[in-house]
Amino acid sequence: MKKADVIIDLQYGSTGKGLIAGYLATTGQYDMVINANMPNAGHTFIDAAGNKMMHKVLPNGVVGPTVKDVMIGPGSIFSVERLMEELTTLNGMGYNDFRLWIHENAVVLLDTHKLAEKGDKVLNDIGSTQQGTAAAMIQKIMRNGVRDITAGAQLSKEPFFKGKIITQREWLMMINAASEILVEGAQGYSLGMNAGFYPFCTSRDCTPTRFLADCGVSHHYLRRVIGTARLHPIRVGGTSGPCYSDQEEITWDSIGQEPELTTVTNRERRVYTWSNMQIEEAIMACHPNHIFLNFCNYAPDDVSKRITDIRSAGMKCGFTTDVIYTGYGPTVNDVNAKLLDPCDMTRQEFMRGNH
Repeated sequence: MKKADVIIDLQYGSTGKGLIAGYLATTGQYDMVINANMPNAGHTFIDAAGNKMMHKVLPNGVVGPTVKDVMIGPGSIFSVERLMEELTTLNGMGYNDFRLWIHENAVVLLDTHKLAEKGDKVLNDIGSTQQGTAAAMIQKIMRNGVRDITAGAQLSKEPFFKGKIITQREWLMMINAASEILVEGAQGYSLGMNAGFYPFCTSRDCTPTRFLADCGVSHHYLRRVIGTARLHPIRVGGTSGPCYSDQEEITWDSIGQEPELTTVTNRERRVYTWSNMQIEEAIMACHPNHIFLNFCNYAPDDVSKRITDIRSAGMKCGFTTDVIYTGYGPTVNDVNAKLLDPCDMTRQEFMRGNH
């Protein structure tokens, strides 16, 4: 059964994955949302009432009215304190009608991981957020049973988490039983470890196949991939690496916008011109069925041109993809969806990307 939709960033990150995740969850029929976040990325969603939430642990799709199960995948690295903060914030907004599940092999971020990266000159030179992600991942890979940092070892006996930490078998049974699943990826394709910008990259690949694996979801369930992009791609501030050869760095003043700050480190973001090379590579690697084109309010006159560029890139790669969603602001009310004639396409066909 094809029932899992994956959100994947087609650029350097910060394209609005949190926004489209919240939008899809509030307008769709998902009963399960999953992610495998790490502390080096944050995702923001603002609902129709103006409630703003920034998640580094929980998926933004938690706001969906039909969502019953919220899953923190085996590839996750998370701070317990941060998780509790996010749950408290959601509860205050009335988002509390869901069950939280954490895979036993998700990693608990410790202070020692943050200290191991703090002030590291090499990490600073490549624009790392220095949140402890790599240190925690390395410790998990080293498989040191004396210092087991998995959720199963660290949290299963704590009162709040007792019953919320589940085994691989239990996880697979829940995935199998779900009706519709929203899988939320983090960061962006171009930041992937093997995407061409090493060492100016993150600590894993950022593709649908990698995120499915990190979330413990079989490729058998994949229904569609929703790619996200923005008119002016960004990178984190500092010496965060080069760009594509058909792209150049510009200033925020040149596009008439106030500088954006990164969600995690509060650094001023670097901003660039559009790159067809970037989109073509991302389409070849990620095969998005549908695209969310965001920050269209920055240059509304360029939107139609970029939609054409995306379609052309897909055709050049031998793959059919189209811009179905556009974003013109920071809230769920600012997301527009292409209206398709129901006489021409059933909901199932739309969700599969057959158009």
